[in-house]
Amino acid sequence: MRGAAGARRSRRTPVCIAAAAIAAALGAPSARAQPAFTQAIIFGDSTVDSGYYKALPSPKANAVYNSLWAAAVAAGAGAPTTNPGLMNSQVLAAYFGLSALPANQGGTNFATSGAKNVTVNDAQTGGFGAAIPTVTQIANYLSANGGRANPNGLYLISTGGNDVSYALGQAGNGPFPSNPNQYLINAANGLAGAVAQLQAAGARYIIVPDQAYSFPTGDTAAAQATRAANLLYSQAQWSALAGNGINFIPADINAVRLAIAANPSAFGFQFIGNGPGQTACSQPAGVTSAWALLCSSNPNAPSTLVAPNAEQIYLFADNEHLTTAGQKIMADYYYSLVVAPSEISMLAESAVQTRFGTIQGIQEQVDIALRQRGAGFNVWVTGEASKLSISNQAPGFPSDPDTPLTGTVGFDYRSPTGWLLGAAVTLGTVSAAYSLGGGFHESEAAGSLYAGYRAGAVWGDVIATYGGLQYGVDRIAPIGITLQPNVGSTNGANTSLAAEAGYDFVWGPLTHGPIIGAIFQHATVGGFTEIGSFTSLSFGDQTRDSAVSAIGYRASFEVGSFTPFAQLLWDHEFASLDRQIVAALTTIAAPSYTMPAVITGRDWGTATLGTTMRLGNGFTGLASVSGQFAQSSVASYGLRLGLNYAFDQPSTVASKM
Repeated sequence: MRGAAGARRSRRTPVCIAAAAIAAALGAPSARAQPAFTQAIIFGDSTVDSGYYKALPSPKANAVYNSLWAAAVAAGAGAPTTNPGLMNSQVLAAYFGLSALPANQGGTNFATSGAKNVTVNDAQTGGFGAAIPTVTQIANYLSANGGRANPNGLYLISTGGNDVSYALGQAGNGPFPSNPNQYLINAANGLAGAVAQLQAAGARYIIVPDQAYSFPTGDTAAAQATRAANLLYSQAQWSALAGNGINFIPADINAVRLAIAANPSAFGFQFIGNGPGQTACSQPAGVTSAWALLCSSNPNAPSTLVAPNAEQIYLFADNEHLTTAGQKIMADYYYSLVVAPSEISMLAESAVQTRFGTIQGIQEQVDIALRQRGAGFNVWVTGEASKLSISNQAPGFPSDPDTPLTGTVGFDYRSPTGWLLGAAVTLGTVSAAYSLGGGFHESEAAGSLYAGYRAGAVWGDVIATYGGLQYGVDRIAPIGITLQPNVGSTNGANTSLAAEAGYDFVWGPLTHGPIIGAIFQHATVGGFTEIGSFTSLSFGDQTRDSAVSAIGYRASFEVGSFTPFAQLLWDHEFASLDRQIVAALTTIAAPSYTMPAVITGRDWGTATLGTTMRLGNGFTGLASVSGQFAQSSVASYGLRLGLNYAFDQPSTVASKM
């Protein structure tokens, strides 16, 4: 009945599938489609600040620093990186066609360098006196938007490093907390409360990184204290967020830093430290920290690059902040966490899409058998080669071009009363290639039982199919100049029930008439864990239900031994499109998160052109091509070749499709 199409999800018998589909048809719930992000909304400190202080006459309570500020901004500096390079918040936003300009300059990046979570930032010597606490940034955003958060925004909240420095007495002149550990726990809880308000106001997609608690390296007391405080804060932060019921994407920055430290040259770095002589930006006299905000490749900047390509071969711009290359690595990592669930959701989607072609191949052979004279046995074979492309409706999300190949062998019996009963076995493979690199391989072994009936001009058929699926996944995550491998395997299953019926009008050699049909599917894919790199993830079980109706028309025309035919269907998906994928980090124990699966369109057309050929001695040949059109996110076309042999018949009557 078709050559490929779109639909959705749960494991049951064909009867249960049909019941579920009918329920879906009567009232499918609204879907939370694959997010088309409309804004990148940023909160936090200098790890994501894209230049908030450029609009201010002075950023710090430090006379030397402020005396250099105007010249730095005029030379193109002002963000904590190797200017004019982009911050990770800007790179991430750009991947989805968005921007992350500072909020005080018409943008949606509320982050301010020097921000702590809750504590009001005082004008300690060396501190950013105008820094706005992160919870206040969130409150300001909600207040400016009438208490509502953009449900289609991508939120990045990176904060806590300044709280660690403050708790340990490493920033300015006190007074500092008497109980550093309790202060950090309170800071984490305060942030979690603000993020809970953000989620309650509508935010759904929130990235929250940890602190790099394996750095700084060394065995000094200060280094040990910093590492312990970063770890404490990171654990408290994610625990508090999870305790508040927040669905957030945890980003393991520590794992990224460890991967860079293990193989700096793979990422293009010659220097990965942040000590004297290891930073990309020259340190002005009298400035002890955060001189990346004064740094630019412009020779007129107060702080310039120590080498022409320093922004690529150094990890750190100054003693705290990353270079352009380092910022891109972080953005790439965030991006991989956002889009990986969508990539993995295509495993179940591929199973549903390829089953349509298998069903149509069986339906075409059933039609040939039903048109034969008298009772008898038939054996047949059909092979199909297809091209299938599944793309996201949302900008910035990866696509998935597939090449399905299937072969089906069937055997049936046509009774004198017009009934046809048969069984078929299908073997198929799909080679899918993700647009970001890598892909997956799907193999299926399926068995089908089918029945058909023809009485004069009235005809119909029903096909029940169960297939076992095996997947091998090789997902690539581009991180900086590297390609990080993520390998895994899993199993699945697809149960389907298809039916169609029609009426033929005959006018000489021309046969034509309407057809109606439906296909119900329930595809499942088991959870699995990838291995290979710091971008590897674990994924939960996924389910894809589908309930597709079809209405259309077909016609055929006898020309000697050939019977060309054409069929045009309009398909509609009734099942719910709300499907979520659960993912979790593999580098550290962290709360899992959910993201929507790829979403295909609800309506599309399927066109088929082909011919049957009477070959004599009981043989009938079949050739057809099918393709979809007008479906959002899916493009598919395929070629089928088949051969049917009717026992005890000298010839067969051509199939009038």
